[in-house]
Amino acid sequence: MKLPAPHLFSAAILLALASLSACDTQRSITETADPKTSLRSSTATEVPAATAPPVSATAVSYHKELTEGDHRFVVETKGEGSQRQLVLSAKESGRDLTTNTQALNGTVTDVVATNLNNDKFPELLVFVSDAGSGSYGQVVGYSFLNQGRRALTLPDLTGAAAEGYQGQDVFKVQGQELLRSFPLYKPADPNCCPSGGIRTVRYKLPETGVAFQQVSFADQAKK
Repeated sequence: MKLPAPHLFSAAILLALASLSACDTQRSITETADPKTSLRSSTATEVPAATAPPVSATAVSYHKELTEGDHRFVVETKGEGSQRQLVLSAKESGRDLTTNTQALNGTVTDVVATNLNNDKFPELLVFVSDAGSGSYGQVVGYSFLNQGRRALTLPDLTGAAAEGYQGQDVFKVQGQELLRSFPLYKPADPNCCPSGGIRTVRYKLPETGVAFQQVSFADQAKK
C-alpha cells in the first residue's frame, strides 16, 4: 500500500526526530560516565585557594626529641604566630603511650625530660615564653605513667617571691630541682631596664602528687 506524498514526508520527519533523540540519549549516558566529569565533580568541593589556611599555620616551628630511660618523647609546635599548636608524643620501649595536641599561647624555649622525684615515671617539662611584651614564663609539664600521663602544675608566684617580678622567666632543671630565674624591677625602673638583680626560685616535685612545691628563693645583685 502506497502512502500519499504528504504522509511520506511526515514519516521521514518522525524517523529523523527519533534518530536525533536516540543520539542525544546515548551522548548523555556517555558524558555522565566520562571519568573526567567524575573527577571535576569530586574536586569541586575543595576549599578555594583564597580561603585555605596559610602554610605557616601548619609549619613546624619547633622540634625536639628526647629520651629518659625507656621513654622517648617528640615535641613539636606548629604555626609561627603567637597562637600555636603544641604536639606531644610519648613511647615506652617502642610502645605508644600517648599523643596530645593542645593550643599554646607563646613560644617554646626548651624541653627537658627528667625524673625529679626519683620514681619510675619520667617527667616531660616544656618551658614556654608567652607572646606578651613581658615574656612571662610558664611550664607545661606531664608525668608519664604506664597507661598515659598526668599533668603537672607550677604554683603562681606569691608573697615575697613575687616582689619585683615582671616576667622574663628562664627555667632549667638542676639536679632534682626546677629553677626559675627572672630579673627584679625596682619601683622606678622602666620596662627596658630592671636594676634589682636576679631572683632564682627553687621547686621540688613531691614523690606523690602533681604540683611543684616552692622550696626557697635567693637574690643575686646586679653586677
